[in-house]
Amino acid sequence: MSSASGGAAAEPGDDLAAMMREEALAPNGRFDTGTLGRLFDAMPMRVTAADAEGRFVYANRTALAMFGLALSDVVGRTIREVLGDDMGDRTAPMLDALRQGEPLQWSDWVTYGNGMRRYVEQLYSPCFDRHGALIGFIAFIRDITALKEREEALEARVAALNVAETINTAIIKTSIDPIMVVDEEGVLIDLNPAAMATFGYARSNSVGRPISELIIPPAMRRAHADGMARYTASGISRVLDQRMAMEAQRADGTIIPIELTISEIRLPQRRVFTAHLRDLSQVREAERQMEQQRERLHQAEKLSAMGSLLAGVAHELNNPLAILVAQSTLLMETASDAGQKRRAERIHAAADRAGRIVKSFLAMARQRPEKRETTQLNDLVRAAAEMLAYGLRSHDVTLDLDLDPDLPVIVADQDFIGQVVANLVINAQHALVDMEPPRVVSIATRRKNGHVRLVVSDNGPGVPEAIAGRIFDPYFTTKPAGVGTGIGLSICKSIVESHGGSIALDRSEEGGARFTVLLPAAAAAAAPQDAEEPARPEGLTILVVDDEADVRASLAEMLELFGHTILPAQTAREALEEGAILAADLVFVDLRMPGIDGLKFRDRALALNPRLADRVVIMTGDAVEGPGAIERHAGDDAILVMEKPFTLQDVRRILAAFI
Repeated sequence: MSSASGGAAAEPGDDLAAMMREEALAPNGRFDTGTLGRLFDAMPMRVTAADAEGRFVYANRTALAMFGLALSDVVGRTIREVLGDDMGDRTAPMLDALRQGEPLQWSDWVTYGNGMRRYVEQLYSPCFDRHGALIGFIAFIRDITALKEREEALEARVAALNVAETINTAIIKTSIDPIMVVDEEGVLIDLNPAAMATFGYARSNSVGRPISELIIPPAMRRAHADGMARYTASGISRVLDQRMAMEAQRADGTIIPIELTISEIRLPQRRVFTAHLRDLSQVREAERQMEQQRERLHQAEKLSAMGSLLAGVAHELNNPLAILVAQSTLLMETASDAGQKRRAERIHAAADRAGRIVKSFLAMARQRPEKRETTQLNDLVRAAAEMLAYGLRSHDVTLDLDLDPDLPVIVADQDFIGQVVANLVINAQHALVDMEPPRVVSIATRRKNGHVRLVVSDNGPGVPEAIAGRIFDPYFTTKPAGVGTGIGLSICKSIVESHGGSIALDRSEEGGARFTVLLPAAAAAAAPQDAEEPARPEGLTILVVDDEADVRASLAEMLELFGHTILPAQTAREALEEGAILAADLVFVDLRMPGIDGLKFRDRALALNPRLADRVVIMTGDAVEGPGAIERHAGDDAILVMEKPFTLQDVRRILAAFI
């Protein structure tokens, strides 16, 4: 039978299908199952026939074998009953199209009623009687599950490869570290954006060029070429898959430190080398800063240790110096002839100079808030010169002082400004070490436009222009390791600027370094009247407490010289137990003593004898920690202090307050 009019256009194979349909029909216009069997039982594909109601009338051996059924299990049953709901749903809408004489073809995954899932291609060919009525249809089914599974597996692998390639490409492009790929000839074939940014190249002016011309410094290119040639010839490499630190060159010629790992990738036709690099510039800078911090901490620890050492040395020196000063003073006062008095004056001058030097050292080491007072800069210069005199002489350095006698006073912390002068002189001395004599350091003071000017210069080599701008930076030094800390000039600048002044470096007339310090002059004040010498107070009972016997005796002799009665005591406990507190009009007590120290003794003394309020004098040779300890203990009270070594004038000044 031919298909109904209006059917689909004829395709190759339609004539064969029409012939088979004609053969399958019995004279009564129905399917001839015998003929169907002869035509289709031997075919390897599945063939079934159903009537116009969709009930099976035939299934070939291949179709029956697939489901393990007999022909009797199939004939008369619907597609849904035999093959399941999935096939029933798919074929039900097709009957109307088949009635129009249109063969239908589709391919898809199908799940049968027994749970079997297969991929099939199905062709439905309608059959009509001579009157054009639909008798049924023949279904030709080809199972291509294995082929479809292979296709899907291949598609999955391709998709996976595409995803992997996409991921790898994204990783490479977004990596914060540079990545470069070169071939066996050492020619760059790819680089990521991080490599472009790090080395300053674009893809257009880098790909296709030898890597040695791009990032390898000239001094290392020969070694790179030899290494590539050796590996190509022998397959032996000392660098593959090894983490290395080296230097690389950027497009602008600058050299940067990098970390590098090279890996080999073997491709079907060739091999390439992937270099993963890391710019270590920031790491090196961080390491440098950490090293500087460690060095600063080390220097701070050394300065702290120096301060503690000076405190101990000062305490040990000030007691014998106090004895020398006191005894030489007494000798001068009681000398029976001019010769003896001159000898006493020489001893006193030497002891007094030693005391001033110790105090100058302690002033430099002392850590305390600034204490501003009116002072004469020339006096600070002379004190620094006296302190440094021996060191200058031992290095054959002449100190030339040119001090303006009419210099106005300044308001300053004497210790800090004295430290500035000393640092500048010491720096000048160090600059002259390798110079041939004469070696000269000059200090000049002048007034200038409401300021006081201090100029410290030398005839040394001067400061090179290349480093002159950094000379005041903290921890920058031109001195060899172990000689300088690099903080002296930085401290000088900080001190001077905190006083409202300035410090500058230039070249002296002799070619050496010249430092100029400007400090504001103090406002003019009325000239003080010549002070009369304080009267010699007499008649006091004075308690002297000091564990150093010679210091105690020397002070007692000074006080007796003024006509006072002395109650000596070696320890605070002794003075408290013997009741001397109640008899005393005035007390001199040492700060540092075993057992009860001077401050605790003062508290107990005032509790026992309230008359002694403001009449307890603390003596101390510890100019580093002593002032702070006294200040903390005093609170809002005022505590009288007399520093060691003390002179007859110092004692007279204390006594004058109690006349």
